Amino acid sequence: MTRKPDSPKHREKLERKRRRAVDAYTRLQRAAALTAAAADAALTPFGLSASQLGVMETLQARGPLHQQELARTLGRSKAQMTAIIDALEKRGAATRARHATDRRFTTVHLTESGAALLAESVPVRVDAVTAIMGALSGEQRTRLTRLCRRIVKALAPEEDERSGGDEGSESDHHVHDADGIDDPDDQADGDADGTADGPSASEVAPRTADAEDVSTK
Repeated sequence: MTRKPDSPKHREKLERKRRRAVDAYTRLQRAAALTAAAADAALTPFGLSASQLGVMETLQARGPLHQQELARTLGRSKAQMTAIIDALEKRGAATRARHATDRRFTTVHLTESGAALLAESVPVRVDAVTAIMGALSGEQRTRLTRLCRRIVKALAPEEDERSGGDEGSESDHHVHDADGIDDPDDQADGDADGTADGPSASEVAPRTADAEDVSTK
């Protein structure tokens, strides 16, 4: 028998679903802050921020770009991108030049010094990221990737399309009640691979209160 939408049971399940959603978001945000801090710490010996590295990696992959295009690609404001490029230009890792055909635009170029800096710093950061993600099994990392892509697809579908869309399907086996509300308590909490969740975030990354790198140094 279908329960009435305004029944006590329905309201109870809806409230439980809301609490689980907030808890999942809070844990996702905290994990992102901790992992970002640990990975970015690997750049400290090179005097780089994650923002600066992102600009240099983008320039190396795509070639010279308009400053506005860099800002859009990396999700930075014009003011933030200006400061980031100022810092890179000051240390000789990037240069600016007026566009060859449209003088209204400034094109940013990666220098040889910048390419050399990338060659040194990227492997160190990759090693740090690999160590952090070692807290998860291979299957857990694959599932985490798919779940993150679902969030990206829901919030920025055009970005998901640029990245190539889904890499295979994943069956969720959700239990749907007659009222149309998924009850998280109906789902198994264990991992499919039978492994534990691994060490806590505090064991693999330093604590930080900043969830987003907006450094322009």
